[in-house]
Amino acid sequence: MKREVQNLLLVLLGGAMVKISLDGSFVRYVKPSLHPYLLTAGVLIVALAIASIVADIRRGGPGDDGHDHDSRPYWLLLVPLAVILFVAPPALGVSAVGERSVTAVASDREVPFPALPDEAVPEVPLLDVVQRAVRDSERSLDGREIRVTGFAVATANGGSPRSNGTREGVDLARILIICCAADARSIRIHLDAGSAALDDIPDGTWLQISGTVDAATATEDTAFTPTMSVSTIDRIDAPENTYEY
Repeated sequence: MKREVQNLLLVLLGGAMVKISLDGSFVRYVKPSLHPYLLTAGVLIVALAIASIVADIRRGGPGDDGHDHDSRPYWLLLVPLAVILFVAPPALGVSAVGERSVTAVASDREVPFPALPDEAVPEVPLLDVVQRAVRDSERSLDGREIRVTGFAVATANGGSPRSNGTREGVDLARILIICCAADARSIRIHLDAGSAALDDIPDGTWLQISGTVDAATATEDTAFTPTMSVSTIDRIDAPENTYEY
């Protein structure tokens, strides 16, 4: 690979990392806690590329080792970098929901979870709901109305199947990021609100739902997907950061 191509790739790579770090779109790819490392790495890569370019200019050019290198295939590496720089790919959503569900929470060892907030209908992250349903020895979900946020995933009429392969009703889902988008998993709870209340909600619609969760339904047969008896359903705009961590 010619030095000119190497330097250009470094500038674009570092520039892409700095851009997504500054405009906030980095959360589509990695966890928020990695932000300072991503930004620092991007700045260092750009600095190294600029230093290399300046050094080449001072020498009168990148130099010639006497061989003719064909760098054309390496230009293909510019395509994904240009996409990140100029076209922001959307965050993972309903199309990423499938068989790769979160089943790691299904440990045989139960532990006491902290009590839910004292407010009448507390907001509880979807991952916390699943974990409490499976592992909470205190049964903190029993009899408590809670509020959860996620997007709808139809599991009937040809929609996406539930983790256990059944196709009945609608699930509420979020995408869980362990480290980066490459290791994404889906989190689900099944919604029991009567067919009339959910039939007209398309896949991917963001919802805020209040109701009670039956922890006993989070079993191996349902791939540890608890069922919520729905009290209220509100359609909402997608949050700025759609992932859970």
